[in-house]
Amino acid sequence: MTDFVLGACRARVNPERTRAYYDAHPWEMCDCAGCRNFVKAAANLPEAVADAFRTLGLDPLKPAEACHYYAPTPDSVFSSAWYHVHGEFVGGEPEPGCLPRELTDGVSVSCKADCDLLPDDFPRPCFQVEFWFDRLPWVLDEPNPY
Repeated sequence: MTDFVLGACRARVNPERTRAYYDAHPWEMCDCAGCRNFVKAAANLPEAVADAFRTLGLDPLKPAEACHYYAPTPDSVFSSAWYHVHGEFVGGEPEPGCLPRELTDGVSVSCKADCDLLPDDFPRPCFQVEFWFDRLPWVLDEPNPY
């Protein structure tokens, strides 16, 4: 077990069991331009963000859901993606609406006890971690529709 601290959110996580779940399950993203871009852009995350994924045992290419909102610049998109993590909050759940904390310039993370779109066979206990990308680079060789 590994401790994970994000502001007031304090959890004990099992990155090996989380990683094993994601490794054992095929994953599909939708074929929209935002998700295709997310898969390509997530291959080159800033080191602080990649470290957070490693600490939690997450594969950045396998979110439970990814959302793409608007283009802050023609060559970027504001996106978020959330993931499920095997573990539990230490000393209780995070405060309601655990505010995102900046990991590095333009990337923040938040956590919550309730898991959206949780697969029935995901190991329990678990919680959800959401990453916010203020300016995810637009890396597709096609116009940014956002």
